[in-house]
Amino acid sequence: MQRRKPVRIEIVLMIFSVIIFGVFLVLILTYYGRVLKAAGYKEEELNHVYGYQYEMIVDNRNSTLWNEVYEKAKAEAAENDALLSLRVSDANTEYDKTDYVDMCIDSKADGIILEYNGEPGLTEKINEAAEQGIPVVTIMNDPSWSSRQSYVGVNEYQMGQAYGEQVARLINEDTKDILILSNREPELEKNQLYSRIYNAVSDRTGGEKNIHVREQNLISKSQFDVEEAVRNIFQSSDGPPEMIICLDEVTTVCAYQAMIDFNMVGEVSIIGYDASETILEAVEKGLIPVTFAMDAGQIAEYSIEALTEYREIGRSNAYYTVDLNVITSQDSMNDMTS
Repeated sequence: MQRRKPVRIEIVLMIFSVIIFGVFLVLILTYYGRVLKAAGYKEEELNHVYGYQYEMIVDNRNSTLWNEVYEKAKAEAAENDALLSLRVSDANTEYDKTDYVDMCIDSKADGIILEYNGEPGLTEKINEAAEQGIPVVTIMNDPSWSSRQSYVGVNEYQMGQAYGEQVARLINEDTKDILILSNREPELEKNQLYSRIYNAVSDRTGGEKNIHVREQNLISKSQFDVEEAVRNIFQSSDGPPEMIICLDEVTTVCAYQAMIDFNMVGEVSIIGYDASETILEAVEKGLIPVTFAMDAGQIAEYSIEALTEYREIGRSNAYYTVDLNVITSQDSMNDMTS
């Protein structure tokens, strides 16, 4: 009878190694699949190979707005064979917007959607991306002097007119000081917003009442710093201004909370920005008389349209104007019940 040959230990170890590697590979793929799904990618997106890669770069000062814009823009991009990724510059990351633009250039992205606020060095990065053949669509503010391909946002005159009308409506005999909490670099303040608010005050008072209109720049501050800056305004020895105009979600929420904390309801009028749940609830209760909100769907649609047109024909429109919605307590109640 022929004896069976002993199984070599090397073969056993090889088989065992293959099994371990297979298990490890499955675990890794499962883990990254969960990470991507947590980031908002659906199953069909994970399995689909897109022809183009777009990047959206924003900060978190308008988080509710940008989350809505991103979801809509991602769907719009997918319909045009492009994958859109979101990069957020805030206190939780060591990267600023110039770093993210550098990453987009290095990775040879096919297009960039950029929230522009005038940060130092950002205009040069836009020009550098354009030199590399990467179109940049700016949103919120328009650096028309740069090589940006298109601007998507509210027309400056339209925005100034809308704010001016609401300021004129809210002025009363107690109004002496109006403060604009800006989220833009100082040079961007030379625009229709400030001039229209100033003109609205003059027209409303007939020039007979001296109302001081001023601006405080908060663009470089984190959310914590914004909270501190706003609280300092309310704790000023001269007291807070009778009217505070906010230009982003975080500033609006901070001003609203400070007004509540310092028991200044009825003494300070806040003109808000954005339509987050907290802000809409404050408007519904009459604690914030009015808030403004850009049309998120239009921002998303026009931004992807500009990049797609550039990809297909080598150019796109320079300006895409989106609607600016004015929301008062009556509008908010209608939204809540619809």
